[in-house]
Amino acid sequence: MPRSSLGRGLLLAALAAGLALVWLLGGDRLLADDLMYLKTGPIGHAWQFMAYWLGHGGVQAGAMGFLLLLGLAVRKLDLTPTALAAGGLLVQIVKHLVGRPRPGRNMLAWDLQGLSFDSDLHSFPSGHATTTFALAAVLAARFPRWSWAFYLAALFISLGRVVGGSHFVSDVLVGAMLGLVVGWLLAWRCKVGVGGR
Repeated sequence: MPRSSLGRGLLLAALAAGLALVWLLGGDRLLADDLMYLKTGPIGHAWQFMAYWLGHGGVQAGAMGFLLLLGLAVRKLDLTPTALAAGGLLVQIVKHLVGRPRPGRNMLAWDLQGLSFDSDLHSFPSGHATTTFALAAVLAARFPRWSWAFYLAALFISLGRVVGGSHFVSDVLVGAMLGLVVGWLLAWRCKVGVGGR
């Protein structure tokens, strides 16, 4: 994972360009339908099942607690619960304000309902993608040799949410961008000693 500001900026620009292409070409529904087709087979079914549970906030919090107990958390890793909480809170606020239907609903992808407490209208952005990429960014800052594995796991979980029919590709792209920004800001904050130990 790029550690420089330029590298991070380029990654965010690439994600934003992908998002713009999906939106401009009207491909959100097409991509979601193509990826959801995978869930009919055993591999797709297993993928969406694992993506749901590996990206679940309770499972992620438990994993962070386990890492802390193992002593792998030397100073900077203590931000992982903060990354999980900050990313999760941010995404829940946006979900409730936007009210985007999930792919399984017979509604247009951009038929936004506004303020909503119906979970079927909480597609945008993906909470799993947000928290998973926030955690990946913080873990990658602490363990740079393993950054490829953290980001690959975040991608696996995020795309699995599209395969499972819970999100559109744009939900995952925006969730990944939010998560990366939250994770990078927390890692930077700890590195410069603002609020760190």
